Amino acid sequence: MSTTATKLFANPKLKSMKDISSAPTVVSRLNFYAPPPDNSPPYTIVATREHNFGQDARTIEIHDLRGYEACPDLDIHGFAFDLNGPEFTHSDFFDEEGIEKTSFIQKEYYPRVQEAVKRLTGGGKVVLFDHTVRLPNSNRTPVDRVHIDQSLRAALERVKLHGGEDPKFVDPYLSGKKRFQVINYWKPLSKVRRDPLAVADARTIKSENLVGVQHRYADRTGETVGVKYDPGQQWYFLSGMDVTEAMLIKCADNKEDIPAKQIPHSAFPLPGEAGDGRESIEARTLVFFD
Repeated sequence: MSTTATKLFANPKLKSMKDISSAPTVVSRLNFYAPPPDNSPPYTIVATREHNFGQDARTIEIHDLRGYEACPDLDIHGFAFDLNGPEFTHSDFFDEEGIEKTSFIQKEYYPRVQEAVKRLTGGGKVVLFDHTVRLPNSNRTPVDRVHIDQSLRAALERVKLHGGEDPKFVDPYLSGKKRFQVINYWKPLSKVRRDPLAVADARTIKSENLVGVQHRYADRTGETVGVKYDPGQQWYFLSGMDVTEAMLIKCADNKEDIPAKQIPHSAFPLPGEAGDGRESIEARTLVFFD
């Protein structure tokens, strides 16, 4: 499985910026991939979240990028921050009975995400193909397992599914003549006090530590990626994220000559955390470059 490079990448654009690896750290736990006991192909059943693989819990240092917000770069590190994100909260997305207002999210929030992703990636067309709202005490809580939302193979299937029916538009992206990305636009619906999101520096992820995991829907099978622990990995988060801040997470990129083609992420327990559980929304987008 092709993925990101491990060699650190020099870029003149970053010379005047802070080195993110010098940011202060917290010590916490991340749950990495462990293979199924019987060595069968790993899978997750989407409807029930049932899976047949295990986890390898590790205590690691995670760098806090508060004060370094402008430094991460999507093509270098695999993630970046939007510090002027759309200011939607829990009350915007749920009615008085706690029912998700899906049509409102699609009509009002999706266009704002598309605008933000276009602005921050330079993409020509952005297609938002799904979203997930995560709440405490629900059936979609923050995922505390290190993973990547899409394998590069599954990302090509997303292009086929959501790129439209015109082969003149879709085929250049499938063949690699034109560039596309899958970007997860992640944002809190209230100030994050518990279970923040950690992301890895793409340059520190080795391809041999990435494992394709079947993602079984009722009508098709996609593929996510499990991530094995490696001591050379470097991890980051942004403390105290509020509703006007968002994170762009690169899940796939068909451009070859960049270090960041996809990165892992996971929720993690913040030392000394208190208060309400994390509320967030992640919107998954296809970005087509002209």
